Amino acid sequence: MVGALWLFLLPSLAQADAPDNWKFSLDGYYRVRGHAFWDLYEGQAAAGTYLTHRLRMQPQLNFEDRAKFLMQIDALDGVVWGDNMSQASTALFAGDPSENTLEGVEGNLIKVRRAWTEFKVPVGLFRVGRQASSWGMGLLANDGNGFDDSFGENKFGSTYDRILFATRPITVGTTVANMIDGKTKVRDIPLIAAFGVDRLVEDPLIQYYGYTCDEGETTDDARCAEDDDHSYTSERDPAYRQDTWWVDSQDDVYEMVYVLVYRGEDLKFSPTVTGDLTAGVYVVNRIQEETDSNVLIVDAYVKEEIASTYLEAEVLTIQGDTRAITLASSDPADPLGKTANIWGYVVRAGFQDQRLTALMEHGYASGDNQPTDADFTGRPLHPDHNVGLIFYEEIMSRVTEEAWGTGAKGLWSNGAVYNSRYIFPNVRYRPLPNWEISAAWLMAWPDQPDGSRIYCAEGDEVDCPVDAATDDYLAWEADVAIKHRWADHINFSVEGGFAHVTDRIPLKSAGLAYETDDQGRTFGDFWTVQSRIAYEF
Repeated sequence: MVGALWLFLLPSLAQADAPDNWKFSLDGYYRVRGHAFWDLYEGQAAAGTYLTHRLRMQPQLNFEDRAKFLMQIDALDGVVWGDNMSQASTALFAGDPSENTLEGVEGNLIKVRRAWTEFKVPVGLFRVGRQASSWGMGLLANDGNGFDDSFGENKFGSTYDRILFATRPITVGTTVANMIDGKTKVRDIPLIAAFGVDRLVEDPLIQYYGYTCDEGETTDDARCAEDDDHSYTSERDPAYRQDTWWVDSQDDVYEMVYVLVYRGEDLKFSPTVTGDLTAGVYVVNRIQEETDSNVLIVDAYVKEEIASTYLEAEVLTIQGDTRAITLASSDPADPLGKTANIWGYVVRAGFQDQRLTALMEHGYASGDNQPTDADFTGRPLHPDHNVGLIFYEEIMSRVTEEAWGTGAKGLWSNGAVYNSRYIFPNVRYRPLPNWEISAAWLMAWPDQPDGSRIYCAEGDEVDCPVDAATDDYLAWEADVAIKHRWADHINFSVEGGFAHVTDRIPLKSAGLAYETDDQGRTFGDFWTVQSRIAYEF
């Protein structure tokens, strides 16, 4: 606690001692969010309520706009109000709250989540360090910053240890040509190219089943000790890491990042019509030698705001081979071999002006009805792409957590769009300055029912042992919200939602509340009211 005190003294110290060509700024917010749920868990007798904290600080030290140092510091992130660690011998007399999160574990009181530097060179910009990654609508890479969702809030955010270089190739090229011949016209075209390298893992120290040991063979690998279990179910233990672990590059995971994007602002489409247009592609090649992983991710994005029209779309695909996914395959000759063929997209289109925004949103995340075969086709969208308050955010999050278990946390939905396609028409009306009223309707259908996380029904074009469901859709949901900004800094919202979940979802096995109709079909009706008060600075 004392060691982190300098973070709070930094603004005053910088203002007192910084020369004129240095500038210090501090952005961020303190937020409290409250949740209330009715009939969420089986046997729940009354409304379940809780509140959480978050303090986010983003200090920046800027030298003449040429070199910057930036940080993101989170404090009390996700900590639940009250003493939830039984620290008080008599609960009635408790008075010093703990730092427990909703998961029932002690959270980080203060965490430096990101720290990086960026500096300009004559031909572009470098960014080096632990930094946020964001692209397009945030289906793949989402920085998790701000309050940019119509409903719900960001919880995760994409963070990478990255070296990134960005430049405007046409602008730089024509500038160099002009310096050489003095005739070439410098063209300031907003076409940006970027190249980056991410170091994701130096030594995983996680559960991995990809090694084998030959009986009787002498080896330096501590995992192959004489009394060790040499099967694919052996867990990788930190005790096995040798002193020279950092020399071993076979278990390193890294990725190459390539970006090309055009960002045109105030473009003139006619004598009376101007607008903005953004279009580009984000390509990632992720590699790990130890697991024979070589995966290519391609993510294309476009956004136009011309006159009162609005169009935004993002489509991504993940292709490649890997033996890193710890799901035993049905192929005994290659029990871990997987070929990825994953797709996802979201499209928004509609009308917007100063008072009204009316959009139709349609999205998709491909599923996998046979997780144990050699084809890996299911992956949720990023969990900070929020669609509604209940079905994806709460119900599917709990169902996937229960079905996959703690051994496969990477396959949980965490509140993201999962194995489904949906429509999400939504309207935002601004009757007065700093006031906004929102309403939305969600309807979701399954993509690849697998019989455990999403039940199969008669007529599904998949192989399922049992047709346990009767409905063709997963759920529908209605959401409303009122938001207000007061005194330039206070961000306030009240949001509510109702969701009807069909017998496609295994509510009972996840411990969620359910009812049975007169035909023996199970379903669930869920309510929530949530509120946010934030001070933004």
